[in-house]
Amino acid sequence: MTAKTKFLNSIIASAQGHNVIMPWTRGAARQASIARRRSPIQSTTNSTSATAKTA
Repeated sequence: MTAKTKFLNSIIASAQGHNVIMPWTRGAARQASIARRRSPIQSTTNSTSATAKTA
């Protein structure tokens, strides 16, 4: 077995052994994460009193 063949076989074996979850395959988990990130932002923008920092 040549070095190139051995290298390619190791790369193929490594790629087959990994299970990567792509962002668009997460579905409900992704939607829940987005909702959690948006909820604090929306609650702070609904406040009526805005205070400015003074130097």
